[in-house]
Formats: sequence, C-alpha cells, structure tokens
Amino acid sequence: SSMAGLHVRSVLVTGANRGIGLGLIQHFLRMPKPPQWIFAGCRDPKGQRAKELQNLASKHPNIIIIPLEVTDPASIKAAVAKVGEHLEGSGLNLLINNAGILKLHTLDTETLEDMREVYTTNTIGPLLMGQ
Repeated sequence: SSMAGLHVRSVLVTGANRGIGLGLIQHFLRMPKPPQWIFAGCRDPKGQRAKELQNLASKHPNIIIIPLEVTDPASIKAAVAKVGEHLEGSGLNLLINNAGILKLHTLDTETLEDMREVYTTNTIGPLLMGQ
C-alpha cells in the first residue's frame, strides 16, 4: 500500500468510530510497525455507535479513545490536553481530519440550519483541529 513506507509514532483520527475513520484505525493496526499511539476521536465514545471501536481499544493498548466534537473549541482543547498527556511533549505526527457529515437535500428541501451544520463540521472543524 502507499502507506507502507510510512512510520508514524502517533496519529489522531477524527470520526474514528465508524466508516472510513474506523477503517483507518484498523489499517494502522495492521501496519508492520503500528504507531505507538493511535488516538481515536469520536463524539460519543461510550455510545452504541462506538461499540466496534471500544472492542478494538480493549484488545490494543496503543488505541486511546478521545471524546471529540470537532465543532466545539472546548472539546478540541480537552482532547489536545488528553493527547498531550500520552505524548509527553513529543508532538503529534499525523492528524487525519476524517470526521464529516452529509445531509442529503434537494434545492427545495435545503435548510439554513443543515447547511450551517455541514459547513461547521466539514469546513470549520478541520480548521479548528489544525490550529
């Protein structure tokens, strides 16, 4: 794979509880030299939709599940502190801004609220995470 030559000590994946995010966590686990730290960010770590991620984390001590709402600066700040505790000043090597939402609408049914939520999550969220 194209990531085969990549040696990552620490990675944070947002939206890690299902879909592509969960797939990325599984991919990192399968690497010949898996990251020392895999931070799995998700909105509701204890929820039903994070069951599979919880199972993985119980088997792999290098997976740290981080409660993370990418649209909430306070949540991001708390996540940064939690990640920092594990990294002990060494810095995060890789951030994968995977969290995103999709609201399917036609022009007739589109709402300001849904447009705002999509933009906040998919555009502002990665900006805040990058900062």
